[in-house]
Amino acid sequence: MPLPHHIKIFNDTVMGGRSNSQVRISNQAIHFSGEVSLANNGGFASMRSQWPWVHRPVISQHIDTIQITVQGDGKRYQFRLFTADNSDGSAYVYDFETVDKETAVITIALSVFSARFRGRAIQKPDLKLDNILEYGLLIGDKQVGCFSLCFKGIELIGN
Repeated sequence: MPLPHHIKIFNDTVMGGRSNSQVRISNQAIHFSGEVSLANNGGFASMRSQWPWVHRPVISQHIDTIQITVQGDGKRYQFRLFTADNSDGSAYVYDFETVDKETAVITIALSVFSARFRGRAIQKPDLKLDNILEYGLLIGDKQVGCFSLCFKGIELIGN
């Protein structure tokens, strides 16, 4: 996975919350960290970047799985995918658990991503690899306190 040139931060501050996060790129990894706060009805921090394959042709009919590698902190996160038809703020989401200081390879079938908007399931067409524009990470679910996730890579796996 080529490292992104630009990463956007989206925290609950857009709705008056007090959570904060930052991203640092080093050692061929994205280090996403910060602190989640429930103050002012907040409770999430997230980052988003361009999908590595957005301008490269992918033989998508043979790809059915995404594999991510992370080093965790024992908290729950969401791996989020954004498509052209997500202009309403929705995302295709996969929840995953981490183990403190352990690196994990997480294999996710495209068919298990669920469309969500502000935490609620919504009806959207099935996720198609060719439609993905951005990917992201989110921590929420009232997990108050400091967090740190090292995102080491994305791979596409064929059948």
